[in-house]
Order: sequence, then C-alpha cells, then structure tokens
Amino acid sequence: MKLQSLRPNSLKEFVGKQTLKQNLKTYLKASAINNEPLDHCLFYGLPGTGKTSLAFIIAKEQNANIKIIQGTTIQKNIDIYNFALTIHEKDVVFIDEIHGINKACFELLYSLMEDFSMDITIGKDFNSRTTRIKVPKFTLIGATTSLTKIPKPLEERFGIQFYFEDYSLEEIQTIIANIIKKTNIVLTEEEILAIAKNSKGIPRNALTILSRVIDFKTLDVKANIKHIFKQIGIYENGLNNNDIKYLSCFHENSVIGIKTLSQMTDFEIQFIEEKIEPYLFKNKYVVKTTHGRKILPSGLSIIMKIRSI
Repeated sequence: MKLQSLRPNSLKEFVGKQTLKQNLKTYLKASAINNEPLDHCLFYGLPGTGKTSLAFIIAKEQNANIKIIQGTTIQKNIDIYNFALTIHEKDVVFIDEIHGINKACFELLYSLMEDFSMDITIGKDFNSRTTRIKVPKFTLIGATTSLTKIPKPLEERFGIQFYFEDYSLEEIQTIIANIIKKTNIVLTEEEILAIAKNSKGIPRNALTILSRVIDFKTLDVKANIKHIFKQIGIYENGLNNNDIKYLSCFHENSVIGIKTLSQMTDFEIQFIEEKIEPYLFKNKYVVKTTHGRKILPSGLSIIMKIRSI
C-alpha cells in the first residue's frame, strides 16, 4: 500500500517542529500583508524528515502552484531558462537536492533569486547580444541533505533557513496515527509503538514499514508484528540488513578502516558514510577513531543477538 501520498495538508497537520512552524506562520502572514511571495527558503537536514511535505504546505498556504525539480537535472543554463520561463507570480519552485546543480549554473540562479531576472545571450560570436528577461516574483525552496555542499553565496541568498532533524518517538507515533485515520487500517497501540521504535526517528521510514505491515496484515489480519519485522529485515531499533552487514564486519576485528569496510561489504564509501554510519554513530554502536571505525559494546551486543536468532 502506498502511504507516501498521504502528506499533511496544512501546518496544523504537520507534526513536530513547533518553533519552525511558528516562525513560518509569521513569515507567511507578513508576506501576505505585504502582498509579496515568501522569501526564498533553504531546508537542510536528514532525508525523509518532511522537507518536501513542508514545501507543498507553503504553496497551499499561499494558494500558489508548485514546481518540483531535481537539482541533478540542472546541469546547463538552458535547464534554468526552461523552468524560469514557465514561472507565474508567487509560484513556489522546489529544487530537491539543490547541491546537485552544476556549479556553472549558480551565477544565473543568483540573478534569478535576487533580481527576478536573467540574462540570455542570443546569437553567436560577434553577432551575439545579451537580453535581460524579467521573471515574475516567486519563492525558491531548496532542499539538501548536505549543507556543506552548498556554496556560501547560494546559502546566503536564502532569507529563511530551517534545519530538519529526526523526530521523537512520540512524534513518530502521532504521524503513524494520523496516517491510519485517513485509511481503513486497524492497528493496536502496541503495533504503532513497535513501528515507531523501528523508524530511526524518520517519518519516511515509519511510512515504509507501515506499508509493509499492512501488506502482511492484508493477507493475515492476525500476523504478528515481530514476525513481520523479521520477514522484511527490520531488527532492533530499526537496524536493517545493510546495517547488520556493516556491523558483522567487526565480529573478529574491533577496529576497521573505512576502505576495508567498503571492500568487506561491497558498499561504496560514500554510501557507508552518508546512509549507514550517521545512525550507528549517533546511537553509539560504532565510533570513528584515528585508526578506523571501532565497534562499541552496544554494537557487539547487536551482532551477538542476530547470530543467536
């Protein structure tokens, strides 16, 4: 069952991030009073924590259209021209993974953000001429999971910046409960709690697990939640098969270098550093040292539990 489409439709439905929401309400009200589009926004932080959902909410709050663009698809100036020439007054342009834009395009993007205009060169060589085109005022929302990859001049052009971190257990439970209310699904409080505990504090993870639980319960309404987790490869505290494969490398070695870990798991170093290790470091399963990655007692405990199953 696809639950990702059941996004929150308003700031009231958007769970958590109270300070963020309160500030955003202020900015939206002020822009409405001034009859101006909301200032450009930069959303950064963990994937799956609501950046796209909030962009849709901002567009809805302003009764505006929203255009969704992947940063990796903007590799030439023509790519910016193509979406800029379709912008209408107060539109919201959401660029996901904005750090993926080709650096050669940033200068044109700066002009678009600051002056709502862009220079287009017509013709070639000695016959060329530059024409400045005005673009209707709009709101650019950039989202990134890697703020360090955003050039400082681009970062500084976003008047509003919000950090998206993981959610508390209670917030994830509320998100799951809100989704369930929009469906004909029936789950116990214990089952909702179990899904929340294994989501790693990420709403997207919670919805993915919930979807799989619903699939199993569609065939057998009495299916045990622990059995379902075992079937889909969800272990203690939401650790998945990739996490376990990584941790299992430490069975006979307490300290391993990142390159060796990459060779042992067949995972790329970037995948390990960006997708696996942040959660393991945060929960003190593994620690980074000058000699490599070192497994901690809690990590060893997980390995022993998995091997005994």
